[in-house]
Amino acid sequence: MARPKRQNNSPETRQRILEAARIEFAAQGIAAPLEAIAARCDIKRPSLLHHFSSKQELIAAVTDDILRMTRERLLDTISDQNGDYATTMQQIFGVLRQLEQEEKGVAGVLVHAMLAEEAGGPVTTRMEEFIDIIYASSAMAGSQKTQNPEEFRAAIAHLVIGELTREALGSRAKALWGSGDGLTPLFTSYFLDDNSHKKDL
Repeated sequence: MARPKRQNNSPETRQRILEAARIEFAAQGIAAPLEAIAARCDIKRPSLLHHFSSKQELIAAVTDDILRMTRERLLDTISDQNGDYATTMQQIFGVLRQLEQEEKGVAGVLVHAMLAEEAGGPVTTRMEEFIDIIYASSAMAGSQKTQNPEEFRAAIAHLVIGELTREALGSRAKALWGSGDGLTPLFTSYFLDDNSHKKDL
């Protein structure tokens, strides 16, 4: 009788699965089959299920990993800033774009996951926390305009979700938005004074 193969429990294998899942979920949505994810990291479906017992567990692990990276980048960006308010806020809002450039698919996964979950789901809750960090950071950095707090937070949410959607769409974004950038005028309106240099996000 043949001996069963030993499962690979290495952290490297788990990380390869997370990266493969991120790419497949971004391309196909969270309906992407486990077989495709397993094939992308050169393992079989049972080996994948040895690391993640269900697809829901894998989706949760992928989104948690993305949001952990996003939060870490955001906090690092905030703590490293010594420049003026406009520069600080532009770099804060650039976190998602930078992360997408380095870790392809993060924006698409977050958009798909938020659309698929019920109200008050974990991904949406974590995104709310992300928006709250930016809101608190803008207050500490010293907003150059007096804003209604609720309206100000809504503008931040609009910018964050707009940037997330644009990054998720990739080259398809141009077909919807054209070559213009509707986010920059809103950013300028809320975060820069009338004499500040207008710089695209």
